[in-house]
Amino acid sequence: MISKTCRYLLCFALAVLIGACAGGDEGVLRPSPGVGWVIGTQTDEDTGLSTVKILRTLNGGARWSLQTLPDGLEGLIGNDISVVSSRVVWAAAGAADIETNAGAILFTANGGETWSVQTLPDGMISRHIKCVKGISRAEAWAASLGGDVLHTADGGMSWALVDVRDSGGEVIAMTQVNRMDVAGPDIWIVDVAAGEQGVVHSPDGGLTWTREYLPDVTPGHGPLVVSAFSSEVAWAAVNSDGHLWGTIDGGRFWTRSIDSLTGTADYDDINASSADIVWIACNGGGWNGGFTARVHVTNGAFDARLANHYPYMMEGISPMSDDKAWAVGFRMESVEPDLPRSAVLMTSDGGVTWRRQSLPAQAYDVALWKVSFAGAKR
Repeated sequence: MISKTCRYLLCFALAVLIGACAGGDEGVLRPSPGVGWVIGTQTDEDTGLSTVKILRTLNGGARWSLQTLPDGLEGLIGNDISVVSSRVVWAAAGAADIETNAGAILFTANGGETWSVQTLPDGMISRHIKCVKGISRAEAWAASLGGDVLHTADGGMSWALVDVRDSGGEVIAMTQVNRMDVAGPDIWIVDVAAGEQGVVHSPDGGLTWTREYLPDVTPGHGPLVVSAFSSEVAWAAVNSDGHLWGTIDGGRFWTRSIDSLTGTADYDDINASSADIVWIACNGGGWNGGFTARVHVTNGAFDARLANHYPYMMEGISPMSDDKAWAVGFRMESVEPDLPRSAVLMTSDGGVTWRRQSLPAQAYDVALWKVSFAGAKR
């Protein structure tokens, strides 16, 4: 006879197995702390032709491997990647030569075993897809460099152009989109060219939109990145400015931080792991390399943990918690040419120390741009 203890363990194991199998690719966030992706660009030395490259890890970065992608991505660069679960991932790409007006949205629903290039809608101003945010297996948002906002609710079988208008019916035109984020019904997009009014926000799932005002923005500068922790709390950073701008009331009012980490280099990515903790990837201006920072913001003041990663310009960051995060960056070709072109870094102590992870030899010349892990904030 089977003892009560054995019966309990068998039932428990069966329940776990059923739970793992049921709806396994529905796009619901499940604990998958070791599964992540990075996106970047590989450029042929002889022809100068660029193509999108994506790498995956199943064990927290102990091993990274190149993904097999569909044909037809030549001439494109990898711009963004958004992991919904260990199986569902969305990615964005755009033309290396912006004048060619080309781009793509890539999608996998089986953990990267296969990827598809999705069909973009007609009527787009710009087909250079700059950013994407996956919500589930069915739903995602994307935006082009030229200000087109796209939405799918059927897994990308069809993408719709979203009519971006304010409550009075006036069109809100964007000309230099760089980043977007989504929290619940709130969609946040940053338009660098619009300066102090460069945050474009919808509080109702894209039905209505508004331009929001960032105070104390230097003329000629505009928001480069945005991170939404919730519908009420969001953060933004402006190009060539080391401050952070934050809102705690859904974008009605933004305030600029008192402290600043740098006044000359761009924050190429920010992500909030808590309402008051923001992780930063800074490019450092090129020759000097860049840095990562974990910033605790209190009444506009910074308690920051900085780490320099010369010669790598840091471009993307994906926090799993207030302590654990991954970051990616690449070096200029002429700086420390014997090193791999890119670095993937991981911290588990809140950014005090970072460990560089090994990349496969086939990816040594890939310039990595963004990173996203299953279960992370982005």
